[in-house]
Amino acid sequence: MNPRAQATLQRPHHPDYGLAVIVAILLAIGLVIMYSISPILSHKLSANTPSSYYFVNQMRYVILGVLFWIGATAVPYVRWRAWAPKFLGVSAVLVLALVVPGIAHSSNGATRWLQVGPLTVQPAEILKVALILYLAAWFERRGREVGSFSAGVVPFLIMTGVALFAVVVLQKDFGTAVVIAGAVVAMYFTAGLKWQHLAGVAAVGALAAVLTVLPFPHRMQRVNTFLHLSCSNLEQLATSPDYHTCQALIAAGSGGVFGLGLGHSIQVYGYLPEAANDSIFAIIAEEFGLFGSLVIIGLFGLLVWRGLQVARAAPDTFSRLVAVGISIWMLVQALVNIAAMIALIPLTGIPLPFISYGGTSLVVSLFGMGILLNISKYTVSEGYDANSRQRRGDSRAYLAGAGNLRRVKIAR
Repeated sequence: MNPRAQATLQRPHHPDYGLAVIVAILLAIGLVIMYSISPILSHKLSANTPSSYYFVNQMRYVILGVLFWIGATAVPYVRWRAWAPKFLGVSAVLVLALVVPGIAHSSNGATRWLQVGPLTVQPAEILKVALILYLAAWFERRGREVGSFSAGVVPFLIMTGVALFAVVVLQKDFGTAVVIAGAVVAMYFTAGLKWQHLAGVAAVGALAAVLTVLPFPHRMQRVNTFLHLSCSNLEQLATSPDYHTCQALIAAGSGGVFGLGLGHSIQVYGYLPEAANDSIFAIIAEEFGLFGSLVIIGLFGLLVWRGLQVARAAPDTFSRLVAVGISIWMLVQALVNIAAMIALIPLTGIPLPFISYGGTSLVVSLFGMGILLNISKYTVSEGYDANSRQRRGDSRAYLAGAGNLRRVKIAR
């Protein structure tokens, strides 16, 4: 390990509290929204279901996720460099287990969950963070070789191609594959991917996307719906493939500037599918309007910005790439969810981080933020130096590729 990184690890400072506060606010917003819609959605399950069913379950997921968050914040990030191969191996086994009858659970035509007794796990969510950690360690070991086509680009395409194939084909989860692809390509670019190779990687990715959409009728239907969206004929809307997107747009439009008010959503009464999960942003827009929607977008923007600031000041290549991967993961996932709800992209089932109802996604997202917070405890940037003059003198942090680490003063 780099001697400077080792010295920094021996003298950690406080983590990025601002980052933690943003995540806490998003969690609180998610719980408030879930509290407001829980009675309606719970009643739809059965007349005997407690009205607090969704809210109580979400609170349990939040508590479990916060425990993982705290645990990941306490574990020095360098441990993940050694654990990354085993972690990736475990996640790969879980993904492959989706083909095993009896434990694979399907819903809405997709097999994305493993169910053993009361425990339900979504392997692709675990694969996200496992692949980020593994590739960060791999890029660091390769050093300047990451810029080579044969030693860098080809192995990268093979590894990520296999992972994304498993997610798209075995789990039938195109949205999660987009999130993973965005995060790992951003990591590779930070590590030293050349511009001409970036264009090639983008071309391969575009071709792969086409090949994973064309053979699947439900994906082609979503693309056609996006290209020919029509919400004018309300009488035929209930049986139209436009239904989900149109109801999301109705919810967003009904909210106006300041919304209908907390607990006054109309779309949650059975009109908007997946109101607690993938469509939660449409409910936010309906209840809190344009103002509330912009607040949510602004919070995610701040979250990603602070995450990239942690990456700029990270003490070594591994931590820098992990911070970039986690930050872009949050960025792409939030963008895909929000854009799908306002018909900017074809509809895809993907949760809004920290807000949507769910177990594995929420817990893994908080786990990833815990790793990012741990990295922030060892940063060497101006923002963590107690002396204002030293802060001004050490303000040259930047995102560098592998092999381009600058000399920095260790924060005291």
